Amino acid sequence: MLRRLIAALPLAIALTPLPAAAGPDPLPPFACTGPFAADTDEAALIRQFGRANVVFRAVPAAEGEMVKATVLFPQDRSRRVEIIWLDEKKRRRPGDVLVYDPGPWRTPEGIGIGATLAEVEKANGKPFTLSGFGWDYGGSVLDWDGGRFARTTAGCRLLLRFEPPGTYEGDVDGDREFRSDNKDMRAAKPVVYQMLLSYGGE
Repeated sequence: MLRRLIAALPLAIALTPLPAAAGPDPLPPFACTGPFAADTDEAALIRQFGRANVVFRAVPAAEGEMVKATVLFPQDRSRRVEIIWLDEKKRRRPGDVLVYDPGPWRTPEGIGIGATLAEVEKANGKPFTLSGFGWDYGGSVLDWDGGRFARTTAGCRLLLRFEPPGTYEGDVDGDREFRSDNKDMRAAKPVVYQMLLSYGGE
């Protein structure tokens, strides 16, 4: 009997399922709370995400400028976040928190990079106002027009920027205001290409 048990051990071990490989820790919501709250600083980000995932470096900004920012996950574009500080010297009090690339970051309402105009309208609860395309600030949400995203936390608001995925017809270019339910805007089928938490009143 003992011999049978010993002989069966290798088979039993082989059939025992291995634990699943651990993936990246789930990310918090992309919101004006938690790690991106008004009182956060670089030290808090290091505690949350780990020293190896937080660096301070120059990053490109609008109109060809370079600015200093704390960058989360600099080696993983899908999770990369840039934080530009109001107090750059002490690296505290975020001014802008930016996400550019498709990945797991989502607002509490489930909006992420690649969200469509219709999906953002639904999450906002109504149409909103955005700028025309084809310039540095093209496709930027200018006003949530009283929707859910119009709510602010500690002076922080969510801003999104859209761009069409390809060529489009209709006059929706330039430094002008358009409603998201404008027929030409809808026909262009823009999607979110940047998410921004702004404490700077942009």
